[in-house]
Amino acid sequence: MLKSAKAKLVMFLSFVSMLGAQAQTENTNVTDSDLQKFADIFMEVQTENQNVQQEMVKVIKENGLEPQRFQEIQKAQMDPNTTAEVTDEETKSYEAVMSVLMEMQPKFEAKMQKIVTDNGLTLERYQKVATVIQTDTALQQKLQNIIVARQSGNENTEG
Repeated sequence: MLKSAKAKLVMFLSFVSMLGAQAQTENTNVTDSDLQKFADIFMEVQTENQNVQQEMVKVIKENGLEPQRFQEIQKAQMDPNTTAEVTDEETKSYEAVMSVLMEMQPKFEAKMQKIVTDNGLTLERYQKVATVIQTDTALQQKLQNIIVARQSGNENTEG
C-alpha cells in the first residue's frame, strides 16, 4: 500500500506542472492545514484521474483501436527515433481519438482547478504548496502518511 501511495503521489506531483506550477519557493511555509487540504485534493484528483482514464480508454476503443496500440502510435508520433507501421485506418482512428482527447483536456483542467478551490486553496497557494512539497522530502513523507491514514480509514477530518 505504501508503494502504491508513493507512486500515486509522484504522479500527482507531476500533475502540478499541468496547472502551470511555476511558483517560487522562497519563504513559503506549508502549514498542517495546507497539507491536509493538499491531501484532500490529491485523493479527489486521483479519483477524477481514474474516471478520465476510463473515459479515454472508451474513446480509444470506440474509434477502433486498443489502448496499447494507441500508445504505440502516440509514442511513434512523439519520438522521431521510434517507428511504428501505421495503416491509413489506424491514422484516421488515432487522429479522431486525439481530437476528442483535445476537447476533453480543458474540461479536465477546469475540474482539477475546481477541486483545488473547493478544498479551500487558491490555485496560487496550491501551486506554491505543491512546489515546496516537490523539493521537501519531509513534507512528502508527511503528506504520504496523511494519505495512507485516510485510505486505511484513520481519517483526520480536521484541517
